[in-house]
Amino acid sequence: MTEKKKEKKTKAWSNKKQPRSLKEALEKKLSKKEKEKLITSFDSVGDIAVIQIHDDLQKKAKIIGEALLATNRQFKTVCMVSGEHKGLFRVQPVKIIAGKRSKKAMYKESGSQFLVELGKVFFSPRLSTERMRISQLIKENEVIGAFFAGVGPFPIVFTRLSGMKKAYAVELNPEAYKGLLHNIALNKCQNKIEPILGDVKKVVPKMLLGKCDRVVMPLPKGGESFLKEAMLALKPKGGIVHFYRFVDKETGAEEPLKEIGEAAEEVGMKTKVLRNKKVRSFSASKEQIVIDFLAKPKRLK
Repeated sequence: MTEKKKEKKTKAWSNKKQPRSLKEALEKKLSKKEKEKLITSFDSVGDIAVIQIHDDLQKKAKIIGEALLATNRQFKTVCMVSGEHKGLFRVQPVKIIAGKRSKKAMYKESGSQFLVELGKVFFSPRLSTERMRISQLIKENEVIGAFFAGVGPFPIVFTRLSGMKKAYAVELNPEAYKGLLHNIALNKCQNKIEPILGDVKKVVPKMLLGKCDRVVMPLPKGGESFLKEAMLALKPKGGIVHFYRFVDKETGAEEPLKEIGEAAEEVGMKTKVLRNKKVRSFSASKEQIVIDFLAKPKRLK
């Protein structure tokens, strides 16, 4: 589409009465059955909106995207989720359906800024409350293990809001690591965050054994495979792990609690659950939970 046509389409929307919601903007553009399948919630990543679109509405994706731009003028781009988190780096693919043809955004949170390129890195604005919550738990001079650091939201927000001494930010995805370096410099955190490019399973034995007071594990899927490494990274007296996991709503924390117990047994540690809470809904049958647990060697009382 040419720039003139884009401008004409934008004016056409602006000349109409501003719709108050996405549903209202699509009132005459979707059938009754289609409206029933419309997902009106979306994520905001800077000036990009990310929305999920039901399979039966894929042909109307462009119309939905343009309507979202019309009702939320702060956005320049609308992307739709085009698949689940996949691959070695657990990246969620997205497709531009309306607006500016760019997946790069500047996201702001808790006084910090993050350059994010959607579709190339894992990033969730929905964990902002968790980042703030954990920041308030971190004690003065704690050393943090920020596993699966991505472009740095957890360690950078911790730097801003807590009295931590240092964070080891470990990331395997080269694209995300590049963003991590950029955002550490952007937020002037070089003296508090040590970025590490590598696999947690290899990094912990070589560099992080017994160094951390607290470990954060915000991997969208598969974090249970790294529970042993999280515990081994804790200081000899023990420490706290924040473990995120997608679970079936019916069974809840049953499986992850079992995984924590088995991993602790393998490394000779005992654990105590401090928190077991839902973080967010993911689908009709799944939700994300967080389990905060204390882990320390069995020989310690």
